Amino acid sequence: MKKKKKNDLQVSLFPFLSILACVLGILTLMITAIVIAQIDPEAITEKVVTAYEEDKDFQAKIDEQKAVIDKIKEEIKAIRANPEKKLDPKRKDKLQVEIVSLEEKRKKILADNKQAAVLKAQSLKMTEEMENLTKELEKAEDEWELMKDPSKFATMVVKQSGSGAGGDLEPTFIECRADGLKVFENGNLSLQLKTSQVSLDTRFQNLIKKVAREAPYRFWVSTKGTQLDARFVKREGINVTLKDKKGKEWKLTTTQLSKASQRIARKYEDARKAKMPDPTARYVIFLIRNKGVSAWSQAVRVCSKFGCKYGQLPLDGEGELDLSLFSGS
Repeated sequence: MKKKKKNDLQVSLFPFLSILACVLGILTLMITAIVIAQIDPEAITEKVVTAYEEDKDFQAKIDEQKAVIDKIKEEIKAIRANPEKKLDPKRKDKLQVEIVSLEEKRKKILADNKQAAVLKAQSLKMTEEMENLTKELEKAEDEWELMKDPSKFATMVVKQSGSGAGGDLEPTFIECRADGLKVFENGNLSLQLKTSQVSLDTRFQNLIKKVAREAPYRFWVSTKGTQLDARFVKREGINVTLKDKKGKEWKLTTTQLSKASQRIARKYEDARKAKMPDPTARYVIFLIRNKGVSAWSQAVRVCSKFGCKYGQLPLDGEGELDLSLFSGS
């Protein structure tokens, strides 16, 4: 009888280990499938749209990630359809790495999306704060200028030098500013122009022509307060001869004129005795602000063109003008 070898009596465990390995692989895939099933691709896509709305490669990135997810789904579907098929351990490890990578990307996308929303809100808030700060800065600069020299912003009373009143004059005041001109007639604002419009504006040209044409005229006031717009012709004793714009002559006695008008009549007499030009009441006076030289130079050219007499008075400050002393005769 033939003696059996010792190796013939040993039990081979190879089939059992193979089955165990397959079971473990299937369980791992089932766990992986559950994890993937919990990831909602549509929800991720919605978040990604917001986070990468300005990204030029956005659609390519989304398509790439969808392709990876679809591929994994197909493999899981194939495994479920044929659970007895042996899975390559290397492929299993690769799938697990891809799943971990996708999860990390998902978390990063959600974090970026949240951070983008926060940054956008902060940006809007900062923009609003900057606008408020700019306004406050402009206000503070004005207040600072006022604190440095309050006199610059005080009301500026324009008056005739020496007499302290403006009854002898009937000027048209033109305020020259950095942005253009302001024209005042009888103390009221009548015209406002930008510097670029001064030399071409017909309204301003007509105004200058009128002032030049009416230079010899002024308002003569009676003792009763009535006014006569006329020019001085002559004086003979107590009689004063005036002529209005229609050419009509008016002969009045000095007792019929107000004291201011009597004083003006004497100025005409004195000027003629001294062989000087007659006093002029109607002409232009330029009130020049610190940054109004450019506008002033444009206006002076127009005055020179139409022979209009003018004078100028520099203003040291930005205060409001008070022309009340020239509001009437």
